[in-house]
Amino acid sequence: MIGFNGHQPEVADLYTSTGSLYMATLGFLTLGLPADNKFWTDAPAPWTSLKAWSGETIKKDYKVEY
Repeated sequence: MIGFNGHQPEVADLYTSTGSLYMATLGFLTLGLPADNKFWTDAPAPWTSLKAWSGETIKKDYKVEY
């Protein structure tokens, strides 16, 4: 079974593993955004892990187009 909260094959990657250091560092990218970026100023929204643990179908997080 693929996923971390039931069957979620849409979050699987063919080219990375769970321990990929490169993918693990993506969480730090937002720290380089200026304080007035919409990432920091927009209203809070449900994040991927919250959606996934709630059983929602989710898309893979890669990048946001600004």
